[in-house]
Parts: sequence; structure tokens; C-alpha cells
Amino acid sequence: MNMYIVYVLIILLGLAVGSFLNVLILRFDELKTIWRIRSHCLNCKKAIRWYDLIPFFSYFILGGKCRDCKKPISIQYPLVEGLTAVLFAGIYWQYNLTWQALLLAIIVAILIVIAVYDILHLEIPDILTYLGILFSLGFVFLNLLSNFEFRISNLIPYGYAVLIGAGFLGFLVIVSRQKWMGAGDILMGVLMGVLLGMPNILVGLFFAFVLGSIVGLVLIAAKKKTLKDAVPFGPFLVAGTLIALFWGEKLVNYYLGIF
Repeated sequence: MNMYIVYVLIILLGLAVGSFLNVLILRFDELKTIWRIRSHCLNCKKAIRWYDLIPFFSYFILGGKCRDCKKPISIQYPLVEGLTAVLFAGIYWQYNLTWQALLLAIIVAILIVIAVYDILHLEIPDILTYLGILFSLGFVFLNLLSNFEFRISNLIPYGYAVLIGAGFLGFLVIVSRQKWMGAGDILMGVLMGVLLGMPNILVGLFFAFVLGSIVGLVLIAAKKKTLKDAVPFGPFLVAGTLIALFWGEKLVNYYLGIF
């Protein structure tokens, strides 16, 4: 099959999965409603027509407004769908159509839900992090097996990464008495360590804190937040994880090359 056709199919799959992730994020606390209640406008409660449920594109066709009540539709919908599609394409670019790619797609989907849910609720559900850790373990083992490198010694860098990720974030939680970040962030440190290993965990944490600092300063400068306001850190941990996942090795080699 032509490579470009495969990319188009992967992107369309990503848009469809992103659409489902939006539903999952909004109904996470009542998962049963995903199957029982049709998609509807959150303002007027009217069921959304099938031709208005085209992932990503429907938002722009409708001008970002509900067809019935004309109230604005959250920008979350196209952003999540578009991001999922782009990341799925990136996974295919790196891993082709392999079992590793499938596991990584599931992990990325979980990370997206974690980030957006934390933005909306200032909370990271433990079940999502545990699932991320479970699939990350599967990804690491499969990766090592496919490269014929599965030895106990090859797991040591991941153990160190878990200690660094969970230990560093746990230290900040304890020192700040959960004012800077919550206990859920410690589990995120475990997830990052399992998925990234050494030295990529350092890249992930570095970019998480850099991005968090920049966004925090911008929000304060724009008077959207104050130093006393809580800002979800989960999205920055997810962003750092994704950067390290796709470009960590290149960034580390570039940094070492400078010296």
C-alpha cells in the first residue's frame, strides 16, 4: 500500500480515536453513559446530528457553534482530535505498523486523557496512571524482545528512571505539602520512568518544568492566575513525556555533542 495512503488512514484513525477520547474525558465519572446516551450539546441538550459528528472538521464547518442553540463549542474537541491524529502519525513514522506502535498509541491516548482531565478537574485519576504504567511495561518488554536485548540488566535504567521521576516529584509534593503538586503527580513520575527510562526521564522532567514555568509566568502576566492559584501540572508532565518519547535520544546526543 502506498505510504501516503497509510498516513492518511492513520490520521483518520487518530481523528476518530480523538473524538472518542473527548467523550471519555467528559463522561469519565459516568462511563456507562458513553453507551447509553447519544452525543448532545452541553448547552441545549439536543442530540447532535450524525453529519455534525465528523471528527475535527465538523467544528470548523459549524463555525465552532452548536447548530441548534448557536452557543460556542469548546475548542477542546478539535484540539484533542487533531493532537491525537498528529501523534498517531508520529508513532507510525517511528514504529511502522507493529505491536509496539499499537501499545504506544494506547499509551499516548491515555496521556491525552490525563492531561485534559487534569486541566478540567485539577486531578489525575489513579486508574488512568496505573493503566499507563501497565501498557508502558508491555511496550518496554516488547521493545527489548524485538531488539533481542531482553536481559535483566537492561531493565536497570528504567528502575533508575522510576526512582528519579517518582522521587523528585514526591520530594516536591512533601516539601510543598501538596501546594505545588498533588500525589497523582508522583504516580505520573512512575509512569514517565517506566516509559522513558534513562536518560530520557531527565529530558521529560526538564521540559515539563520549563513549559510549566513559562505558561505559569504568562498566565500571571496576563492576570489570569496569581501565585496562590492552583495550576494543573499533569499537562506539562505529559508534554515533557511526549517530547522525550519522540526526541529524547536526539536531544541527549545533541547536548552531549556540545561538550
